Amino acid sequence: MIKITKTQLLMCTLSTMLLGCTHTTTVHVFGKYLPDNELSKLQSALNEQGFEVETNSLDFPTSISQNTILHSLMLRDSSALESVKSIAMEHGFKIADIQGLKEGNHWYTKDAIAIYPFPKNSENAPLLKQDLAQQFSTAECDLSFQLKLSRNGAYEILGSPVSEDNKRLLTGTWHYVQYPYLELRPYKGISWSRYFEIHQLIKQDKVSQIEVIQLRPVEKHHITQNCFYEYGVRM
Repeated sequence: MIKITKTQLLMCTLSTMLLGCTHTTTVHVFGKYLPDNELSKLQSALNEQGFEVETNSLDFPTSISQNTILHSLMLRDSSALESVKSIAMEHGFKIADIQGLKEGNHWYTKDAIAIYPFPKNSENAPLLKQDLAQQFSTAECDLSFQLKLSRNGAYEILGSPVSEDNKRLLTGTWHYVQYPYLELRPYKGISWSRYFEIHQLIKQDKVSQIEVIQLRPVEKHHITQNCFYEYGVRM
């Protein structure tokens, strides 16, 4: 006959309770755009529910533009996904999309969940693809051109006359795969593509401050040479 003391019974019960609150799933929090205090609160809440949490400051895939959860296709704990979603929402991050898919270069194959939370205010917000769909003007050069980036992914360069050969470079498609680079790909062919580095800055004129998105050529463009393109909104 095996005797079980009260202490042994208590330890057994406590162990069962602890195991019941522990998840095998690792949660990756992409915290690049969150203030430190918000990131810390979210991490603590996940830890308290037994999740192993890893935070990072990696870039978001540009295809993600709202609060999103990605997860590996096989999760050992079927309740983990709903738990993570609930915790995120309790901390003010309303989850708009949940996918067990690949997004950009992020691929979760083994019992993992990733949260891509966007800031609750615009001050720390990332630059999204739709933010770039504007009409830019050349700056810091003697040439006068406009670069129109349309929401449908087409671009058009307008302005000063160009040579007959360069006219084929005036239209094409634009691509924003990874911050901070934008690609102009003319219909003439990908070998004529040119990349621009995206910068965000504040300028000041006699009236007010201006929030500026600036596109700087990585290499000389066939038409606009070394000109920057700028688009600005008064603050």
